Amino acid sequence: MKKVIFSGLFLLSASGAVADPRDDALVAVQRCAQMSEKGQRLACYDSAAVRVPGMLRAPVAPGPATVAAPMAASATPAPDIPAPVRHLRRSNGFLDKLFGGGGPKRAPQTTVAQFGSESIANGGTHSYPQPMDQDTIDGFSARLASYDLSSGFLLVTLDNGQVWRQVSGEPVGRLQYAAPQYVATISRGGSGAYLLKLNRLARSLPVRRIR
Repeated sequence: MKKVIFSGLFLLSASGAVADPRDDALVAVQRCAQMSEKGQRLACYDSAAVRVPGMLRAPVAPGPATVAAPMAASATPAPDIPAPVRHLRRSNGFLDKLFGGGGPKRAPQTTVAQFGSESIANGGTHSYPQPMDQDTIDGFSARLASYDLSSGFLLVTLDNGQVWRQVSGEPVGRLQYAAPQYVATISRGGSGAYLLKLNRLARSLPVRRIR
């Protein structure tokens, strides 16, 4: 009988319950243990034992709420494509001296589709990347759809359909990754060429657009 009662008390203590009926039952059992007369103590234990099953079925007070740890990202997202670089108005004084009063021999560039397009007609033999006040764009970024290094110089096809060719500088040699792993940023340059920068290549390449 004592074994049953104390087993119940142990479960009550482990549950951490704080309801009044359980506290009362615990006090009653402790009172039984203090009785010196054997028969009286046994009767007291019998009375307390009747209450133990009900105490064990009583609801346990909830513990502190646990905040779930955030799930780790399943994969690293692909790098975002930056927005086109917008043109800042500049004086055409230097360009007038360089090209004459008519300015650069190209139409203003206001969209990504127009950027560098002046060299398509001449097969990429010359271009006019210098900015004009009528321009509204100075560069853009796009992912590579494919690339070719058979000539030593880099030839890239962008995912927007444009084709740009390296026109000078050190040959690239080889690229380690597949084309979609590269993002090309093309901006205005000098000496008759634009500049192409790949996200996984340390240097910029002089390029002209051929399609």
